[in-house]
Amino acid sequence: MAATVASAYGLVSIFARISFFGLADLFRTRKFFIALSLGLTIVSSILVFVNPCYQTLLFSSLCFGLGASLLAMFNVIFADTFKKDQAMASVSILSIAPLIAELLVAPFQYYATMNTPRNYTFLWAVSAITAVICLVVLLFIKEQRPAERNFSVKNFKIALTNKSFMIVCVVGVLISFIKFATSGSNMTNFSNLINMDPMGVAYLGVVFSVTQLVSGVLMGTLLTKKIGVKWTLIIGVILSGIFSLIGSFITNPTLLFISYALNGIGYGLTYNVLIGIALSHFERNLREVAMGIFQTFFAVGIFFGDKIYNFIIQVFGGNLTGVSLYQRTFLITAIVALITVGLCFIVFRNKPSSVAKNEK
Repeated sequence: MAATVASAYGLVSIFARISFFGLADLFRTRKFFIALSLGLTIVSSILVFVNPCYQTLLFSSLCFGLGASLLAMFNVIFADTFKKDQAMASVSILSIAPLIAELLVAPFQYYATMNTPRNYTFLWAVSAITAVICLVVLLFIKEQRPAERNFSVKNFKIALTNKSFMIVCVVGVLISFIKFATSGSNMTNFSNLINMDPMGVAYLGVVFSVTQLVSGVLMGTLLTKKIGVKWTLIIGVILSGIFSLIGSFITNPTLLFISYALNGIGYGLTYNVLIGIALSHFERNLREVAMGIFQTFFAVGIFFGDKIYNFIIQVFGGNLTGVSLYQRTFLITAIVALITVGLCFIVFRNKPSSVAKNEK
């Protein structure tokens, strides 16, 4: 049931990401749908605060997944202010937002979990209040409505028949699986099982975001220029794979907390490189379609990254519980990382935004 709640976030993203991109294009407004997701976040957070149970948590996860799906719109809005060959730089600059969010939420998380019983409902109250503030601020943002529609059968065909772009989407599934199987709520649960200090658990997200930010900036300003896209991507996957391997046999809280930085660095390199490649394949009028398709593929990896725990329980039955369940999952994730490295060696060339097969 816990795995179902966690994976609902990714499940709704599979259908919502491209659907809401299309609706935003149809009605020529992104602002309305962002407001809609904030409204649903407010409602679901209040429901969890008032009555925390399986149904309200599931609804909350679905609403958070919807909200995260619409965050991808900001990537496109922000990228539109840059030239085609500056897509990598735009992604690097925008990557500061998750760090600010983690720094703001970490003290609240520590306050809610430092005592027993843990006051998790307090976090949903913070979520509702924050969403209300965001909704009010959104009202004062002036939206520039696009002059013409970008979501058309023609544009979809152009994106879906671009072999280079579709390879990037497939790699995105693997990258998102690696990330979500070994971070977020899964990492929090694993850390609690090995008795990590509540302060450490609260600041895991900060460690991840800080290292993700640093590596994301380095990706856009240095690494892709010095060693190329291929090696930047491969190094990122290797670092995430190393952390997964460490998590498969290490239960020391301090060592796990420190090594979690490898996961953040790896994801900062891989995700930002992939977003940059996906956007740089197309001119501005096609970027929204391309981002919608890429984010749909990415959501598949999110879903299976959380659902893998349920799958392992079904395969091994009651033989794996607690720490052993998470360690087995981390081992499987390390294997997926190794496969991803092999795939990157095969399909990517060591040039910015290029793969082995020619673009159509």
